[in-house]
Amino acid sequence: MLNTLDWYSNKGESCMNVLAMSYEDMPYYLKPCFLHLACFPEDYEIDVRDLIRMWIAERILPQNDKKTLEETGEDCLQQLFERNMVQLSSPYTVGDDGRICRVHDLLRDLAIHEAEKINFVTIFRNPQDVNHSHRVTRRASLQSDSHELRKHIGPKTRSLLWFSSEEYIRINSLNLPEFRLLRVLEIQRVRDMEIRGLEQLIHLKYLGIQGCDEIKLHIESSLGHLKNLETFNLLGTFLTEEIEAIGLWTISTLRHVQTPHLNQWVLPFNANLRNLQTIATVQITEDSYKHDQFPCLNSLRELSLEIGKTNDGIAPILGTMPCLLSLDIFGNALRGIKIPKELVYPTALPNYQDLQSLSLKGMWDKSISLEERLFPRHLAILWLHDSLLGQDPMPELGKLQSLKTLVLMHTVLSNGTQMICPAGFPVLETLHVTDLHDGFLTRERLLNFSYLLIILQQDTIGFYSL
Repeated sequence: MLNTLDWYSNKGESCMNVLAMSYEDMPYYLKPCFLHLACFPEDYEIDVRDLIRMWIAERILPQNDKKTLEETGEDCLQQLFERNMVQLSSPYTVGDDGRICRVHDLLRDLAIHEAEKINFVTIFRNPQDVNHSHRVTRRASLQSDSHELRKHIGPKTRSLLWFSSEEYIRINSLNLPEFRLLRVLEIQRVRDMEIRGLEQLIHLKYLGIQGCDEIKLHIESSLGHLKNLETFNLLGTFLTEEIEAIGLWTISTLRHVQTPHLNQWVLPFNANLRNLQTIATVQITEDSYKHDQFPCLNSLRELSLEIGKTNDGIAPILGTMPCLLSLDIFGNALRGIKIPKELVYPTALPNYQDLQSLSLKGMWDKSISLEERLFPRHLAILWLHDSLLGQDPMPELGKLQSLKTLVLMHTVLSNGTQMICPAGFPVLETLHVTDLHDGFLTRERLLNFSYLLIILQQDTIGFYSL
């Protein structure tokens, strides 16, 4: 957009002056958050969780002793939204990727313009941008598939964000000891890459290697050397070799751990994880069920776990999580694993009634009956995925007073009858269903909703604003 807008023409200067007034009017603590948005490519859908975690790692958020850093980040993002500086999706939209935010082209131009004036970030989009390289590059954003651009990133770089414009780009190797001062490292959509020296980045706070394929993390010693690490995110990335993860759990600063599957990563019972807020996805095996062999996770807010055939010890484990707000359960039906009642209704949670999001992926134990009074009263998001139910869940689910998003994916009734959406659902905003049939949701029932988004087979089929 910078290439198409003449900043020095009368029209361009007038437009930017108006936008610049909005920037200058911001409180001092919001300006770094806005400038950081310049790090992302044009039209990029920014994951809200990743964004806030980068802000935390960069230490650009204001101090607030009454809130967590994540809550402070949410407040700052909301303020940017209220000032019309970002576009923000609803907290209750459907998708495993969670909420996203976008930046309008002109506002992104403003962020880039202001950021480059104070050397906040250096953006490399093509080989011609290497003219920036004479400056000290504190934050580098690579928004190109050119392998040569990384040669112009200096050893004093504190943040490195690498975005591919293609589906995947092939990078032979990345030698991280060249960037020993890195605090933030984000790599997306690369393949066939060997990453060496990760454990030597002792200042690293945020690690994100997302949506990558055939990645080899060559770790010569232990992840435990990353004593300042807060976020460890490998979502959507295929590793060619398993890595030894025991050292990860010795890092007391850890706040968020997200990988496709932690099937061999056992949480040691004496792990010091008092700051850990997110684990996704950990596999609970039969050997993990002893209550005294699971660490106390007092700060955990999001948990995604894959259960085994024996589930007798999961309730005591949940009892160690007084702050949990989101629970995601997966039972592999191909292995004959069914979700037990204690997880359909996880009443063992100390704050069970405050649970806001519950996702149940897999078949339920056939003895379970649906009861509205057993679901958490503050439940806002409910996923039922690949569930074979003995009775229609809709009448009871319609009584949930706080439910805003309901997802029924490949969920059917064992007796072969069809589900019917009844009256109720006082605040429902999003209904995501597969295998929709005639009579599930009649026009008379639609009149009960002031607004409803219906999604069928991943495609939006209607916005209803009545």
